[in-house]
Formats: sequence, structure tokens, C-alpha cells
Amino acid sequence: MNKTAISSAHFYCSELVKENDPDRYMLSMLVRGKRREALWALFAFNYEIAKTRDVVSDTKLGLIRLQWWRDRIGEIYEGGAPPEHEVLKPLAVAIAEYDLPREAFDNLIYAREFDLEDVCPSNLEGLLKYCEFTAAPLFALTIKIAGENEEQGTLTQVAVNYALAGLLRAVPHFAAKRRCMLPEDVLRSYGQSVNKLYDYKRVDNFSDILSEVGAAFDARVKPRSRLLKGAQALSCIYMKQLKKSGYDPYAVKMRMEPALKHLRVLLSLA
Repeated sequence: MNKTAISSAHFYCSELVKENDPDRYMLSMLVRGKRREALWALFAFNYEIAKTRDVVSDTKLGLIRLQWWRDRIGEIYEGGAPPEHEVLKPLAVAIAEYDLPREAFDNLIYAREFDLEDVCPSNLEGLLKYCEFTAAPLFALTIKIAGENEEQGTLTQVAVNYALAGLLRAVPHFAAKRRCMLPEDVLRSYGQSVNKLYDYKRVDNFSDILSEVGAAFDARVKPRSRLLKGAQALSCIYMKQLKKSGYDPYAVKMRMEPALKHLRVLLSLA
């Protein structure tokens, strides 16, 4: 792939991530040069597989789409030339340059199959496992590209925190698509159901449900990795915003950017 083509692909990935995953785009700004470009390709790949549930009409088509990505990743690792694809081309470069493990990509793709089942996690443990499976491999690849290291337990907790904060903020988004990621047993313990959530009208105890789930967030974790510090800071900022909004993700305040978010993330790196 010539320099002009790869530069165009990097720009495509950067714009895709900036528009659809702005927080990870902000994290990519914490590194420079080729490492930043590699992160754009990685995050663009993650966006493509994460949106599968939203762009297919049934489970079978979703599985086919995920299998397409799995096959293309396999071809890269088997030495084949990746297709002329704006994400796969620069991703192949990143895989080779930073010796990224195939298992992490396979795990990320496999985790997204759960999205196609259209079921709630049965309990809080199931939700936290979902957070881990969809985020921890991505963060492991992220810090490998950045040339950083972290203890596995700390990395996993930062990943769970990041995913959990995102899911709680996204409750209205999921409900509008008739999806729910809140634990079924917690909903049931407060006398709520998925259907009530889909027809949200300030139902009783809704904030209590989110507060109980949010209690699984661990604000005490202290990563060494610069990128993971940034990710943890972002998660804490969003959880504080949710708490100040009375654990109501539908509150007007939750639709606003947290005050001085970028500065607060930068200060967390000191």
C-alpha cells in the first residue's frame, strides 16, 4: 500500500473514531505519530464490530457480518493481503508493527455476538463479564500499541469501569432501540421489567436500580499506564455526572458535556 493510500486510510479511521467514539479519540491524542495512527485503526475496527447489532435486521446477518471480520483478521495473521478496506489496511500495518496478538481480536469479535441475542444480562456478574469481554482485550491492545504496561487485574478493572460508565449513560440510547443492558435480577427486585424500561415514564425506583448497578464501579483503581489513567479519569467523570443527576440517565444534565472534561483528564495524568 503506497504512502498516499495509507495516509488516506489513517485519515478515514481518525475521522470515523472522532465522530463515533470521541472519548477514545481523545485518548489517542495522548500518544504521537505512528502509535496514534495505529490506535485510530484499532478503534475504528472496534467501532465497526460494536455497531453490528445496530446495522443488521436479524441475528443471522449479524453473525455473518462478525464472521466476515473474523475471516479478514485471520487472513492478515495468515500472511494474506487484506482487502482494499479503509480500516483493515491500516490495521494490518498496526498488527505487524506492534506484534498485536490475534487472540485479542478474536475475543472482541466473539464478545459482540452477545449483542445479537437481544437479552439482558441475567445478573450483575453477567453485566460485569460483558464489560470485561468487550473492553479488556481492546485496552490490552491499546497499551501495547502505546508501548505501556499494566498489571492484568488493574487493566481489567479499568476496562470494566470504562464500559460500565458507558452502558449506564447509554440506557436511553439502548431503550430507544428496545435493548436493555441492566441486570434482569436487579430490575425484577425493584418491580421493573424490560417493557417498562422501553416505555420509560419516570418509573418508580429507576434511579435506585442504576445506583445499585453503579455501585460496582471501582473509583479506587490506580493504573500506571498513561492511557489507562486517562480512561479511568473519563470513567470517574461520567460516574460523578450520573451521581449528580440523581442516577437518572434521562436527566437534561446527562446530555451535556461534563465541565472541563478534557482538562480534568489531562490533570489526572500528572
